[in-house]
Amino acid sequence: MRERMSMPVSLPIGLARNIDKLVKEGEFSSRSDAIRFGARLLVMLEKRTHKRTEDYAYEEISEGIKRGMRHVS
Repeated sequence: MRERMSMPVSLPIGLARNIDKLVKEGEFSSRSDAIRFGARLLVMLEKRTHKRTEDYAYEEISEGIKRGMRHVS
């Protein structure tokens, strides 16, 4: 089993109820399982956002360089 760190968390009652519903419906085996899934999703989305931002910045810089080179020629 992977090493784990416990992180107490307080959730709004509505969110907790929605998680409980997902557990009851069998989507997750426990509240902890659902919250771990959400944490993984958050990390994945954050990485994608940074990657897209980096890609966009690279494209903008590349285009700026190309435009600058056209003006120098």
